Amino acid sequence: MIDLKEQAGIAMNVRSQLGESIGDPKVTLGALAFANDLGRALVRMKCGQDVRPDAVRRATLLLAQMIRRGGKFNRGKFTGIDVESKRERRAGHDVARSKVDIVERFALRLIIEWVNDQCARCAGRGVIGRTPKPQPVSNVCPDCKGARVVCVSEERIPFAARRSGRGPMVYREFEPCAKCLGRGTVLTEPKKSDSRQICPCCSGDGRRPVDESARAHALGVSLPIYRRYWAKRFAATLAVLDKVDGSVVDTMRRQLQP
Repeated sequence: MIDLKEQAGIAMNVRSQLGESIGDPKVTLGALAFANDLGRALVRMKCGQDVRPDAVRRATLLLAQMIRRGGKFNRGKFTGIDVESKRERRAGHDVARSKVDIVERFALRLIIEWVNDQCARCAGRGVIGRTPKPQPVSNVCPDCKGARVVCVSEERIPFAARRSGRGPMVYREFEPCAKCLGRGTVLTEPKKSDSRQICPCCSGDGRRPVDESARAHALGVSLPIYRRYWAKRFAATLAVLDKVDGSVVDTMRRQLQP
């Protein structure tokens, strides 16, 4: 059974409604409307596949605003305005931000990672199919014992005594071994295994591995600076996004209760 977020995603997509039965889409979207702005934006992007630039920009600004309310980034150096522009603004001139500040770059990278969090190799399953098929093992043929031929007829001729005096001669007829086809060895198929192979990229958890270099590049900082100041903030804020996402589900469940 699909969860409430997936139901909301189907309700946003007309084509999906033709293949899935979710009840009244208006009721589902009405329940989603009671969630907070950031939560609705996250659900629309992740489940409704609404990744238009304006939708991503709006979610980025909402997340950046929430991050700034924490107080750690509520300082002048995170305004996106350089020193010269600050002088112009103090002089009474209107100044546009010369660049996006690091808080918004941080928020954008978080949004991208949270929405696209599935491992690309295993598509979020944690496994990449069956284990490789074991190769056949070559063993000595049990019928011919590796001689490649088997005796099909044996006759003793009493009057044809051997020169050594050890008794009558024995005449035998040989044919290629039917089991190994005259090769002397047979291939044994090992027992098939139904186990699956753990995805080596995500170690089985289905989540996209962290790319520290890409994070540092998105922030515009060096890799040592990212590791020193930003790695823990990424982990903490991604957990906050998970909490916001969970609150959306709780809100929808309350609204849909009879």
